[in-house]
Amino acid sequence: MDLTSSLGPLTLVLVLSVLLTFFFVRDGAGLWKAMMGHLPQDSAGDLSAAGSRAFGVLGGYMIGTGAISLVGAGSQAFIMWVLGLPLVMPVFVLSFFGGFIPYIGSLLTTLLAFLIAVAVGDTIDIVVMAIWTLVFNIVQGNVVAPLVYNRTTHIHPAIVLASIPAGSAIAGILGMFLVVPVLGVVTVSWRSVLKVLGTDVGEPASFDDEDEAEQTASGPAAKPAEDPA
Repeated sequence: MDLTSSLGPLTLVLVLSVLLTFFFVRDGAGLWKAMMGHLPQDSAGDLSAAGSRAFGVLGGYMIGTGAISLVGAGSQAFIMWVLGLPLVMPVFVLSFFGGFIPYIGSLLTTLLAFLIAVAVGDTIDIVVMAIWTLVFNIVQGNVVAPLVYNRTTHIHPAIVLASIPAGSAIAGILGMFLVVPVLGVVTVSWRSVLKVLGTDVGEPASFDDEDEAEQTASGPAAKPAEDPA
């Protein structure tokens, strides 16, 4: 029952992701241009720049995470196929999409493959899968993933790891998928949004600062002229 209730939201997330990606790729440029046409020129320029940065973050995150997931799921499926273990394709699909949940997704899917080896494999199968699981998770968790997340989303890996439970608490599986790219977009665009909203202003100057500025602008006070003799 728990597995069925988890597969339902996951399927919904995947279907919505595919549909939204299709519509954004087809109509995204026109929609963005239409939205910017209703704004003042300065605001439109700031938001366009923020949108470009956000698009770069999303693109880098999706490409980087997809590459990590594909390499991990593909190598795991290849090893399972060589060892003659069952459920190669279902585990491959789960591992690929699980890779989009930072750190936790890959850990769970590799443990699933290891448990399959424990259940139906011999000693050699268990040892090989155990070695691969340890090596992959150590390299992926300590080298590859931090490098990708830091360069694409400009977020420290510790913040990425801490944000996953928060995303799960807010929106379940969907939140775990979306929390990192959302944080990346917010990181590169919040200043521009505040500027457009008119809240990105400095502190008002005090009276002392204003007097000092006026004296600096006008130069030293002129001495009163002496009466001619």
